Amino acid sequence: MAQAESPTAELMLTKSLRVAIDHAFREGRTCLAEDGALVPFTIICTSDGYDIADHPGTSASDIYESVKTLIAREMPEAYTFVYDGFVDTDEGRRDALICEAAKRGDATAYLLAQLYRTGEDGIAFDEAYVSVGTARQLYPIGTKPIVSGLMALEEERRAARQREAGDANERATADGSACDAAAPDVSMN
Repeated sequence: MAQAESPTAELMLTKSLRVAIDHAFREGRTCLAEDGALVPFTIICTSDGYDIADHPGTSASDIYESVKTLIAREMPEAYTFVYDGFVDTDEGRRDALICEAAKRGDATAYLLAQLYRTGEDGIAFDEAYVSVGTARQLYPIGTKPIVSGLMALEEERRAARQREAGDANERATADGSACDAAAPDVSMN
């Protein structure tokens, strides 16, 4: 969930990232208007140009894992990740195309949204997209351009498995039994 911000801020975007964001919103609007749905996708900015990858999935965590794997494998100079979501505004909850955009080395990703309404005549998009905050960027933690992103991502996953195993051992010790807690299922529009 993202919340629309009132103040206007100047985003520090490279030319290639701005082109990717503009294309992402254009493509997202077309998919929603023509198909009525949007498969989340990523545009990565590389030294050779731009690549687009779809991220079909059954949950938000599946989709984010797909994006993180792509970014770790390619280590692009920048990326945009686009999905159909919603934004809480002063007018209430609004449907929105959400674009997460970051450059390699940034601590956070920009969250941008293009709000829309669905009616009898189809989908009506607001004229421009707006900044709705920031989120953790999806590059592997501690990755430098010369370090393999896949190696860093695998290290993150290994550390998470160790933490989960430690948590399970602590629960088993505390109540005398081992229990598996199911992860909650989170979904996007």
